Amino acid sequence: MSYEIPKLKILLESENFRSRTAMYIGEKKLSTLKGFLDGAYYAFDAYDVKEINLFEGLNDWVADYYGWNESTAGWKNIILKECDNDEVKGVDEFFKLYDIFKNK
Repeated sequence: MSYEIPKLKILLESENFRSRTAMYIGEKKLSTLKGFLDGAYYAFDAYDVKEINLFEGLNDWVADYYGWNESTAGWKNIILKECDNDEVKGVDEFFKLYDIFKNK
């Protein structure tokens, strides 16, 4: 299976997206970002766009990073819990963790 240029990766790593997240997804909240990402992957599947799953293994990795025993809560819920349910802080934390995760 061949993949196209990972456009979602380019977007997530762009300074514009990170500094103006709300402009792209409507509001700067981790739950909204997660919905945006889920929707993107759904669209990729529905329209047969070959895009690498940037988040494969992220649930387990985030759980390990924070010392959680399991990852069943998912990366979004783990990050929110660790950020005292602060959705805005959760977005910033997501980008920090994503940068570490992608370079592991």
